[in-house]
Amino acid sequence: MDPVDLLLITWNRRHYVEKTLDTLFESDANFKLYCWDNNSEDGTAEIIAALDDPRVVRKHFSKENVKQRAPVLWFFEQATSDLVGKIDDDILLPHNWIETIAPIVRENPRAGMIGCWIFMEEDWDGLLAEHKYIKLGEADVFHNMWIAGQSFLARLDCVKKYIYPENVGYGFPIDQYQMTADGLINGYPIPILFAHNMDDPRSSHYHSEKEGGIGLHGALTARVRGFKNAEEYGHWIAEDARNMLIKPVSKQVREACIQRDQSFTGKVRRKIYKVIGL
Repeated sequence: MDPVDLLLITWNRRHYVEKTLDTLFESDANFKLYCWDNNSEDGTAEIIAALDDPRVVRKHFSKENVKQRAPVLWFFEQATSDLVGKIDDDILLPHNWIETIAPIVRENPRAGMIGCWIFMEEDWDGLLAEHKYIKLGEADVFHNMWIAGQSFLARLDCVKKYIYPENVGYGFPIDQYQMTADGLINGYPIPILFAHNMDDPRSSHYHSEKEGGIGLHGALTARVRGFKNAEEYGHWIAEDARNMLIKPVSKQVREACIQRDQSFTGKVRRKIYKVIGL
């Protein structure tokens, strides 16, 4: 198998990142890893600096936490493989995920971002999800407008076309709405590949310096959305997963279109939607 290039962005994740790297380096897949540390102060940067696996080809140590956009653009410029992906610093990766996803993406021009399920295994319900199964070449895929910006593979020339303008959002800076609107398929191969999110409060690996809380170094999504405690965040994750299973892609696209429309008409449509839905 030709190599794939992977990006790891990390910040103050000493409690998780070593476990993530262990599951990655256990793989026999042909990959190259690019590491970006966002000015960690808890020992994470030292863990990255000490990596001596030959598959680690680049390390960058930022002098400030620049979140995700700058590291992603740096990675896209450095990458030499046709397929790229990103792994988070708090994920236990499933066996053979690269070997499973890479052929699907390489063999299907309609493939967008194809990745691993990062919710809990109990959040997956095949009976609820099967109305969104589609064929992508020979592969069965659970189709969704978006997937998490991690534990995935995509074509480098594809994702580079969909980079968000500067200062749009806080997470992975790829416009998956536009990818879907343009006819590309984002989703998850069936059977589902389960990547375990250690920073889900329901995980046995969950760690927070603030008992029952999110903490200063908690998940970016949790901090940005302002959850008051870990239990509230866990409930939101479970509900987010269920909505993904039951909501058709067509409805996801319509909702995203309304949210993005900043015209007067768009504002009116958003108010109507809050009252009656679509």
